Amino acid sequence: MTARLRHPRPGFTWDWWAVDADGLLVQFSHGPAPVTLLAHLDRIDAAAAWAEEHRPRWFADEPVPPLHAFTCYGELPTYTRRGVPAAPLRLADAPAPVAAVAELVRLRRAVGDTWTIHLDDGWTDEP
Repeated sequence: MTARLRHPRPGFTWDWWAVDADGLLVQFSHGPAPVTLLAHLDRIDAAAAWAEEHRPRWFADEPVPPLHAFTCYGELPTYTRRGVPAAPLRLADAPAPVAAVAELVRLRRAVGDTWTIHLDDGWTDEP
């Protein structure tokens, strides 16, 4: 079954977070997300604003961000890794504003060294 995914503001940039099966923080930029996440846009926007101010390195390609970070370059739910962190950030060590929204999406798989995530290919529990 294909996951129900949607971009909340097509054509606009946005960032959201999830937790992978190993408990690591994963940042997604730009593309669609599980539709259940869209009910929490105010919280996600607030977390993104906090992160942009307090963790600007998360949004840069160089140096590699200290968390698993993926970007979508279109409207399809295909995300490409922006680099491999030396020591990926665990959810337990993530700042509270980001951890709170990351817990809203639990990935069914560990990101590991995956280079491309097809979010509609069994990564989420979204029906």
